[in-house]
Amino acid sequence: MRRSGGATALAVLDRSLIDADSPSPLYFQLYTVLHDAIVKGLIPNGSRVPSEKDIADGFDVSRITARRTLAELAAKGLVVRHRGKGTFVRHTDRPVPIVAPLGSNAESLGDLGRGTTLTVLSKRMMPLPHELQEAFGLGPTVKVCQLVRVRSSGGLPFAHYVSWTPKFLATMPRKELEGSSRVTLFDRYGIRIARMERFLSAEGASPDVARLLDVPSGKPLLKLVRFSFDAEGRLQDHLTARYNSDLFSYRVETKVGLD
Repeated sequence: MRRSGGATALAVLDRSLIDADSPSPLYFQLYTVLHDAIVKGLIPNGSRVPSEKDIADGFDVSRITARRTLAELAAKGLVVRHRGKGTFVRHTDRPVPIVAPLGSNAESLGDLGRGTTLTVLSKRMMPLPHELQEAFGLGPTVKVCQLVRVRSSGGLPFAHYVSWTPKFLATMPRKELEGSSRVTLFDRYGIRIARMERFLSAEGASPDVARLLDVPSGKPLLKLVRFSFDAEGRLQDHLTARYNSDLFSYRVETKVGLD
């Protein structure tokens, strides 16, 4: 494979994304820029990555900052460094992003693909966060089942879920939670959903979520918050989903009538 020079790779990087006044460390900002360029294929597998000097000069940062950035990329297995030759991309897998309709159930296997896998990280009975107590109509001492889960495709995690469901129990078998769709579980436990409200926004990845989704801390994620109500308007389930937008996006389709 022909290996392009570091100058070529430097040219595709968006230098406007680096903000010296940001509270985020410069090496994290640089890491995010290079990480995204590699994952998206802007710097192809086998290509030479800009050298420490190229990065330092091109982004107006110190050599120490540039060196740490390359070290982080190497630690993640995205590049390999050869003494005397340079640093080269060795990222070969570029998965096809999952695209789901916005009106979907957010976790439907039909929308997300049956090749995806769901892993339960924790299930426990806990008091609701203060901002959800009024929404559920429950007091601060009432404990509700909180589930924290991650969904992956091809071994790559792309979605992080935190949900609160009063009718679920922490004693529910993990196998059941990982092997059944959300709709199936609702039916099984007598939860009748008549209406959903969804709110979309963007949010920087917290250190914990970044680690679970294998993305840089602070990377912009697609955030969906979903409230699920029964026919009487009582909140039955609250879900916060965070998606790596490199691997997942929503599709909105609007039919326009021509009169």
